[in-house]
Amino acid sequence: MTVLFFFRQRKTSNLSTRCFTCQEKTTTYSCPGCENYFCVDDLIKHREELKSQFHQIEQQTNEYVKTLNDQQKTKTIPNNHPAIIQINLWEQKSIEKIKQTAEQQRQFVQQSIHECLPQIQTQFNHFTQQIQQINKKKDFNEKVLQKLQIRLKQIQQPMNIEIKQDSSSTFIQKLSIQISHSQHQLKSNLKWKQYAQTIAGGNREGDKLTQLFLPHAIYVDHHQQQQHMYIADYGNNRIVKWKLGENEGQIVAGGNGRGSRIDQLNSPLDVIVDEKKKSLIICDHGNRRVVRWPLPNPNGEKEILIENIWCYGLMMNQNGDLFVCDWENHAVKRWKRGELGKEGTIVAGGNGRGNKLNQLNGPTYIFIDREETIYVSDTQNDRVMKWLKGVREGIIVAGGQGQGNSLNQLFRPQGLVVNEIGDIYVTDHFNQRIMCWSLGSKEGRVVVGGNGCGNGSNQLNNPSNLLFDVENNLYVIDYGNHRIQRFNVDTVKTSELFIE
Repeated sequence: MTVLFFFRQRKTSNLSTRCFTCQEKTTTYSCPGCENYFCVDDLIKHREELKSQFHQIEQQTNEYVKTLNDQQKTKTIPNNHPAIIQINLWEQKSIEKIKQTAEQQRQFVQQSIHECLPQIQTQFNHFTQQIQQINKKKDFNEKVLQKLQIRLKQIQQPMNIEIKQDSSSTFIQKLSIQISHSQHQLKSNLKWKQYAQTIAGGNREGDKLTQLFLPHAIYVDHHQQQQHMYIADYGNNRIVKWKLGENEGQIVAGGNGRGSRIDQLNSPLDVIVDEKKKSLIICDHGNRRVVRWPLPNPNGEKEILIENIWCYGLMMNQNGDLFVCDWENHAVKRWKRGELGKEGTIVAGGNGRGNKLNQLNGPTYIFIDREETIYVSDTQNDRVMKWLKGVREGIIVAGGQGQGNSLNQLFRPQGLVVNEIGDIYVTDHFNQRIMCWSLGSKEGRVVVGGNGCGNGSNQLNNPSNLLFDVENNLYVIDYGNHRIQRFNVDTVKTSELFIE
């Protein structure tokens, strides 16, 4: 074998070159692969190295073949695979980010709850005093107990915590937490700043889009991307849509002069939105009818829903039933959804004009709670009445002590709102103020106004209606000043109302 090797190499021998490895000038032999010349000893070593490298390649090949066979059998990839290593690294970093976000959100919730604890403690102290007073007098019944239970639950859950996930992501959804206080809970505890912002009208009476003329009622629509109001512009015989933050409105119903045509209105007193049918429902007072106008196109098909009714206030419950104040007949009537062509059912009053508990005298505006309890501004009796569902007589829950400006009196009340624990917010029309009666109270408190009749930012001129937005800011229809006023929540001053 050695002889053969040297025989082959002699064919390419060189008698005058140096060895590539040892650099000695001697007889050398070429390597066909690297084309270098080596002496005999170094050539043998060089060939041995090549042989060793070849065996390593051969061994690696056999090992890889074994690995492939194992993968085919087990259908798994080894953990040291570069792709697996990269995935593991991504997993680790993602988990770290998730843990970091979760911890931040936990701290946010804990901090929010901690900040609320002093308020909860104060409310519980007052509530305990309230319980003690009721127990001492032994003056309680089923209704009072029910209200106490509701109040207790509200104190125990002073805020709503909503977990939201961003569904726009196709993989890990972004997590966010929204914490908001219960709307009705806050209404019981908050005060409002006494100087209002004019958010619509306020440019004297007129029919321009920057003006209003004796507005009577508003409906705030929270479902649109930009919050806006629908205003019953009584003196202009129109309904105006007014986006919050803008200087002028847009006519969406009426505005074609006073008249009885289907495209006309006559002294509208109230307006609400039927969300299911995407339309306005309007108390067309002067035409003795309730009408429907389509949204968003005011030129669409219009409809007379109820005829021969001297309507005033409107409200729709969560089932779509329509409640209407029948001023002429001193009653509140209900039309179930789909039965607007029929006579309607009397649900409050309807026993002639008078001041008995089963009577009303010029009812204007109404409020319907979740249990379909009806609250009515019994305007010409200077009181607010409460009618439980299915009963024949109402209960005086505000006023009823004759005309006057004392805290136990009202003077021609109109618009009203009631929260879940029975606090009644009412527009005291001729006393130029908004008042609140807590459950069982014999007198109310002044919320805003009460500073005489005027056009100052802390004054009102015969206010006709009120409304709260989702942030509990108070909207007042300042009828005599031809404007809509917003009284923002005073986040510093708080108060507590109790059941007496």
